[in-house]
Amino acid sequence: MSENNRIQSIWETFKSGDKESFAYLYNLHVGTLFSYGTKLTQDENLVKDAIQEIFLDLYLKRETNNTDPENLKYYLILALKRNLIKKLKRNRKHLSENANGKLLFEPIYSIERTIIQQEDDLNLNRRISNLLNKLPAGQKEALYLRFYESLEYGEIAKLLSISIESVRKQVYRALKSIRESFVNEPFNS
Repeated sequence: MSENNRIQSIWETFKSGDKESFAYLYNLHVGTLFSYGTKLTQDENLVKDAIQEIFLDLYLKRETNNTDPENLKYYLILALKRNLIKKLKRNRKHLSENANGKLLFEPIYSIERTIIQQEDDLNLNRRISNLLNKLPAGQKEALYLRFYESLEYGEIAKLLSISIESVRKQVYRALKSIRESFVNEPFNS
């Protein structure tokens, strides 16, 4: 049985009320959702609550949910982002907003850590982190969603409420900026 057929089968049994299928879907996506949620807010309990709420909502509305199981990850990330924004606006003390009132995105790129550990070079780690921190929040979020979460440009555009072309430009500009800075700045060892 192919992976797509397996997921389709699990989705159908979930929709009919199977709790093991629900647990499988939860376990499949909870790590990704928690990782993404903690990039939007550092309040881990708020993220956990939001994740629980979206899965409860998913379960309660399972019979009428027409989501394609292949798009479930995107659906859950979007639901989490909306839920967190709503919660954060309610609790303004936790909200990080820029001048436009948009949620700031502060990712921690685990791929950097892997590269740094493999090369065992702390200076390289500082250099890459400095370059990423110089990027605007929108570019950071677009990079995270594209390369860490492997979302398509169309899915990212919907999440960020911008056009697909804008997402492509943000990713391109972020990568160009990093590449140019990396080449032009001297490496301090």
